[in-house]
Amino acid sequence: MTQSWRGPYTRYKEFFLNISALYEKRPDVRAFLEIILSLSTVIIFLIFALKPTAITIVDLLQQIKERKETLSALTQKVTDLKTVNTIVQQNQDYISDIDSAIPAIPNPDILSEQIEGLAAKNSIEILGISVNQIPLVGDLTNKSATKYTPLPENVNEMPFSLSLRGGFSNLILFIHDFQNMRIATKIDTLSINSSVSNNGSTVVAVITGRVPYLGK
Repeated sequence: MTQSWRGPYTRYKEFFLNISALYEKRPDVRAFLEIILSLSTVIIFLIFALKPTAITIVDLLQQIKERKETLSALTQKVTDLKTVNTIVQQNQDYISDIDSAIPAIPNPDILSEQIEGLAAKNSIEILGISVNQIPLVGDLTNKSATKYTPLPENVNEMPFSLSLRGGFSNLILFIHDFQNMRIATKIDTLSINSSVSNNGSTVVAVITGRVPYLGK
């Protein structure tokens, strides 16, 4: 164990002594070694000096890339907003109709007025109009449990029921007009029953459905 290191030590010692002798005797070797050592020193200092700069440059390039992506996204949003604004300006006359179709608050009185107008137009007798319990002030949220599919966008709803009596063809015309009212409605059930009495045949229709509203 003690002798194992002596061989390499002696060999390297002789190697360095030979280099030292050459360094002293030969100017070209001395100049070569000085150049190698100088270059090594310069390279080491350059590595330590340039490393922080290189890291800073990489970080700045990454920031520039991220800001370019952010700028691109903001530019796209501005373009989209301009497009939306153009569409709104082009359809300004229809915005009031949209507000009427899906109002911000429940309007059972407006629904009743439109139904009465359609009934008079089609010579239909209204047997009854009922609206389920809904909030009229304060928190207008009304999403009561129902067996029917929720309305799109999960908006609030005003359930209603309507009973009508009249001729079959008149009821069909009424239903057609009812589906095309300015105020949006979702018909959940429609039943038509016919009975015959001494006064002739009677047709009764019962419509149940929901009217959407935003609740804002």
